Amino acid sequence: MEFIREVTNLIAQSIIGIFFIFYGLFSLIKGRIPFKKEYHGVKKIGLHCRIEGGGVLLIGAFMLLRNFVSIETTSIIILFLVICIITVFLEIVFKAI
Repeated sequence: MEFIREVTNLIAQSIIGIFFIFYGLFSLIKGRIPFKKEYHGVKKIGLHCRIEGGGVLLIGAFMLLRNFVSIETTSIIILFLVICIITVFLEIVFKAI
């Protein structure tokens, strides 16, 4: 039973990681966020979408990497928070918002 739970968890993390990678790549290439039609309070929409897309791409890559490299859950959560803080900092520095 434990083996099935681990395999299911591995598959779910892989699917979510791949989805995040595609979402981030789309944002980087197209310069817009999918499924979003209006941007309120955003000055430079293309720059904002590319910064956010880069952050999502990194998170997706780390989610896939976590399946193959032993990384603690707390470390991955801290890493996700650091990526979020860096993206907000970059948006403030480049005045995208």
